[in-house]
Amino acid sequence: MIYFSTAEQVMRDTLSELDSFNLNAMFKERDVALDYYSFNNTQKHIEDFFHAEFKADVPLYPQNMTKRLISRISMVYKDRANRLVENDDYYDLIKIKDYRLKNIERVHNLLGTVAVMISTRNGKFEYTPIIQFEPVFDSSDPLNPIGIVYPITKPTQNTLHKDRTEEFVYWSAEETFRFDSKGKRMTDESNPDMVNPYGVLPFVFLQPVTMVDEFWNEGANDIVIANKQLDIAMTLLQYHMRTAGGQMVIEGIVDVDEVKFGPGKAIALENASMNMLPNGADINSIIEGIKFQLQSVAQNHHITFDFGLSGSKSGVALKIENIELIEARQDEAEKFRFIEHQIYDIEKIMSEVDYGVTLPDDFSVDFAEMEFPDIEREREEWDWKFAHGIADISDYLMENDPDKFPDRASAEEYLAERKMTQTNVKKLSDTEDNLFTLGG
Repeated sequence: MIYFSTAEQVMRDTLSELDSFNLNAMFKERDVALDYYSFNNTQKHIEDFFHAEFKADVPLYPQNMTKRLISRISMVYKDRANRLVENDDYYDLIKIKDYRLKNIERVHNLLGTVAVMISTRNGKFEYTPIIQFEPVFDSSDPLNPIGIVYPITKPTQNTLHKDRTEEFVYWSAEETFRFDSKGKRMTDESNPDMVNPYGVLPFVFLQPVTMVDEFWNEGANDIVIANKQLDIAMTLLQYHMRTAGGQMVIEGIVDVDEVKFGPGKAIALENASMNMLPNGADINSIIEGIKFQLQSVAQNHHITFDFGLSGSKSGVALKIENIELIEARQDEAEKFRFIEHQIYDIEKIMSEVDYGVTLPDDFSVDFAEMEFPDIEREREEWDWKFAHGIADISDYLMENDPDKFPDRASAEEYLAERKMTQTNVKKLSDTEDNLFTLGG
């Protein structure tokens, strides 16, 4: 843990800390988790569990489970957040905010503690997750950083723990600059005085709701471990399925140099006999074991599923079944509501400094309620609204496809085009030469 004294001391402490075994091990675990989340060559993480002869007969069988479970538990930004700010310019500045924060929420749930950098670029706000970093603290508060140091990874380098990057970035409320692996500050013509123009640290730090008294907290590492175990189990399952007919064994002296087994190959033995030993593996038991592992890790994160054995369920039944997930999502929503206010405080300063836009002090954000599909109930609700004149087809289109129909005018235009198309089709069909008229 680095405590602030001077910027030069922070640089020296950071370089020393980045060389430590513990930090390298943590960064390595994060790299593995990101590999599983992005499904990036994950078979490399189980290769050492199988010898070369095994891999020559049965290819490794990795599974893309991590991203699916992480997406399932990341419910806060599943739908667009509703932010209320009395300044129309603000909505132009944050056009990519929901998209970025949806990805950041998933990375945060995967890894645990992450930093989010707020910056400006091309007339918009930008939100960037910082995965590998070293926080800087005041000695009186070891949980809330007053500064941050993170590496600038080169395009040809993938991880900090394998190849040390040559450049780092330091931010505090007063200063910002780059320095190299020798602790030498690097000049920047756009900011020769190395001053932070905003006067605040332009970062927020995301922590799991389970945070108690440690700054670094893990996320869903159990999902990554389960994914690795699943890859191993599925590979072994493929082996047992391939050898379901049994194992060939030879008894006696074999005078030939090499014996080849396989379909379409004739086998000749001298002074020996060949027998078949039955495969004692219970494939069904292996499959049930895999299902148990999946259910266990899902339950750790309040997810329930029965592999589709119960058929379709009503929305009420799904809500009752996922009550723990709903409660966990409410905790997460409360956390991100606080984070959104922290981000807005930074955005207010940046919009004034970089764009000359003054944003009001008042800000609120609401997250969409977690809903489960109930087709029958939805149909009955809309039929009732239509029957009582409370809503029409335009309202239905706007609610179910707000991106395509953001207002009533676009919905009515679409319906008018549909009606005109139907009329033209009817006119073309209702001719004397057409036996299948639409008007008859």
